[in-house]
Amino acid sequence: MSKLFATPATFSVIGLALFAVAGACSDGRDGFDEGPRDFEQLPNEDAGECALQCSLDGRSVIRSCSGEVVETCSQTRACGGARCQDPCTAAAADQSSNGCEFYFQAPAVAESSCFATFVVNTSTQPVELSFDREGEALDISKAVFRTNPGDATLHAHTGPIAPGDSVVLFVESPAPSDVESGFGNSVACPEGVVPAAQGAALTRTGFGKSFRLGTNAPVSLVAMYPFGGAASHVPTTTLLMPVVTWGKEHVLVNPWEASIGRPSTQIVAAEDGTEITLVPKLALQDGQGVKGTPANVPMTYRLDKGQFLQVVQGDELSGSILTSNKPTATFGGHTCAYVPSKSGACDVLWQQIPSYEQWGSEYVAVAYRQRTASPGETMPYRIVAARDGTRLDYDPQIPAGAPTQLNAGEVVTFPVGVNDTFVVRTQDVEHPIYLAAYMTGYQGNYYGSGDMAGQGDPEFVNVVPAGQWLSSYSFYADPTYKETSLVVIRGKHYGKFEDVWLECAGNLADFQPIGTRGEYEYVRVDLSRDGGPGQSFGDKTCRTGLQRMKSTGPFTATLWGWAFAASYAYPGGMATRKLVTTPLLPVR
Repeated sequence: MSKLFATPATFSVIGLALFAVAGACSDGRDGFDEGPRDFEQLPNEDAGECALQCSLDGRSVIRSCSGEVVETCSQTRACGGARCQDPCTAAAADQSSNGCEFYFQAPAVAESSCFATFVVNTSTQPVELSFDREGEALDISKAVFRTNPGDATLHAHTGPIAPGDSVVLFVESPAPSDVESGFGNSVACPEGVVPAAQGAALTRTGFGKSFRLGTNAPVSLVAMYPFGGAASHVPTTTLLMPVVTWGKEHVLVNPWEASIGRPSTQIVAAEDGTEITLVPKLALQDGQGVKGTPANVPMTYRLDKGQFLQVVQGDELSGSILTSNKPTATFGGHTCAYVPSKSGACDVLWQQIPSYEQWGSEYVAVAYRQRTASPGETMPYRIVAARDGTRLDYDPQIPAGAPTQLNAGEVVTFPVGVNDTFVVRTQDVEHPIYLAAYMTGYQGNYYGSGDMAGQGDPEFVNVVPAGQWLSSYSFYADPTYKETSLVVIRGKHYGKFEDVWLECAGNLADFQPIGTRGEYEYVRVDLSRDGGPGQSFGDKTCRTGLQRMKSTGPFTATLWGWAFAASYAYPGGMATRKLVTTPLLPVR
């Protein structure tokens, strides 16, 4: 379908009731601790004042209090869980988005395009890739390319990926006849690229087969649909999680209500004989080979290795409970959403959603750099609760329309100015929430937002909970977008803020405080402006392409890119620690 535009109009957010709130919150509300409870400074192995931990480069075991090297890992091993071991085992012990085995598939879309992934070698060893679907190896000899900083030109890549380097792996492209007969948004893979597979994305409810990427050492993996997404006007991106991080309990999240497109959910299995049980908040409609079920009536489906169930329907499944007998992954998406629901243009939305046990009780919200000179831009945030009696506390104040109490499965979406920051937390780690941040369509019209002069379009992204922050990231900024804004948030480490180093800038300066408690600071860095280079720092200039960051303290980094009627966003990485121990109870 073509990119469609809506007439600006007054509307209500996603048809879900907003909570009326008045006044500012108190730091001393009963039941709330004064400090962040789920905010682990850095993972370590031993309890005590001088625990063992891995060095930042992953090459040795050190004492956390002194930095003394206890053990240096051999060339073929890496540090994980405060011990030297096989690199993939070490990555699993470190519990993060870096890993050695991934399953993924294209998002549910109305029109298929070139599907690609960005692969970053986060290890100290050369990485070899293996790629298959349904156990059948796929030829990637002409599907792997690299780019230079700030340049979208593709250069063929063969052989292993060097430590710290990145490549683009072209996964799938529609048949040329499908591109030619499309409605204007289908994008073929670039000339000279032979993707691993030819085919189309699953567009409706049904069962499908995921791709599997395997490596001999840890990588960070991001899916981009389509590659060169700015030209398609319907791009989306998600950080992918390795299989070792998957869970057996999930709360489903869809990004937005139905408009020109519909919400979508994908549930992926990595093992044969995986049984999934879905308890939908609203009725699950029948689909191709899929039997539906009324609201709140459990339905069980069987998935085998590499198989996924996709649900595309008008009613959202946000807040629904999913359990499985073996680890699974869930994705929340939308085939083309107006955000807000009556303002164009529409865009595909898609994120892999962390499992329930990885949700946090404290989040820090900072938006991208505003798109125009107008100071009135607003954006939506969405909170999903997993437990009854979840109480929410905000710093510095409660955003208008934000909830202060939620029950299991409840979802609230509320507006916040892009220049306004806040911290939201619950009463304890056993009452976790999910938080998403959004960009609206370029027509604006969201709680006072004006027209964005064609810049950007709907996107939604996971906000990483404070308890899942890391101390280093490597990620790829797509060079096909005119504007790229990197948002960096740091937390105190043993009572002080540590330097955050960005390769193109050095140690970042000009951090701004968030809230009144003095626990968090943020800074934004432009990696591109108006199609050219980004910010300069002395003799260095930031550009799109591969980015590397590190610190001795915890921080998070989220990438936002936009162009005419197009946008994407994803976090540069995250930990996948088990923050919640109380089992998930089905929504009554």
